[in-house]
Amino acid sequence: MALAQVFFAGMNVCTRLGARDLPWPEIGAARFLIGALIALGLAWYRGTSIRITDQPSAWRRSVFGALSATATFYALASSRIALGDAATLGATAPIFVALLSGPLLGESVGSRVSLAILLGFAGIVAVVGPSFSIAAPVAAVATVGAIFYALAMIWLRKIGPGETPEAVVLHFSLVSFVTMLALAVPVWRWPDARGALLLVGAGLGGGGAQIAMTRAYSLHRAAPITALAGLGIVLTHLLAIPVFGDRPTGWQIAGSLLVIGASLLLATGREPTPSQARSAG
Repeated sequence: MALAQVFFAGMNVCTRLGARDLPWPEIGAARFLIGALIALGLAWYRGTSIRITDQPSAWRRSVFGALSATATFYALASSRIALGDAATLGATAPIFVALLSGPLLGESVGSRVSLAILLGFAGIVAVVGPSFSIAAPVAAVATVGAIFYALAMIWLRKIGPGETPEAVVLHFSLVSFVTMLALAVPVWRWPDARGALLLVGAGLGGGGAQIAMTRAYSLHRAAPITALAGLGIVLTHLLAIPVFGDRPTGWQIAGSLLVIGASLLLATGREPTPSQARSAG
């Protein structure tokens, strides 16, 4: 999951740079096309199956994932919000995963959830506050994207280790590619050499992250794994300073730290005992 966050940070930067000249759905389409090719290549190299056996869960994961990706790429590409802030709002997903993992997965996250929710939403207010008048609509889209992302991760966890990561990523990538392509066709703009390089960068970053993340969710509980998304916030903020000249305010730094703190609070919760797990089930 930590490796996935490194890849995602690179995708975030390539997306914002590419959006200066290209429509955001086009960047998203390139990201998922390359992601599908990466999944196919890895499946061929490792000799793993790309056949999905749990079709209902795979479709739920892919549809919610495509909705999340649509909101995410819109927010990442928008100049109305700082790149690090968009990443921070997207990283509130662990809070929603924690809220949903109890009723949907039977996974206990303990009494820490309420405190994490308060910290996370305080972080959202702190991040959006300095530029609320222009950033609020984009921030709302980014937060809705985080909710869809959480639902996608819940269904990814339900799929479990029976499906190969390559099969799950290929299914999700193809659904998202078709969604993004449909949005991109009316505003299509052919990229120059620089734009094409950024499209490839976004695709390689997103595709590599997806493979690593999918494997992580097949191996461990949903809430603590998702909590490592806080690393992506730090990396995106650090990259945005030299690349875009972003200078986050004290409030925005504090908001990012609150979101990271909420994620860590969930991640450091104790594993449920076998009796607790049976009771939750």
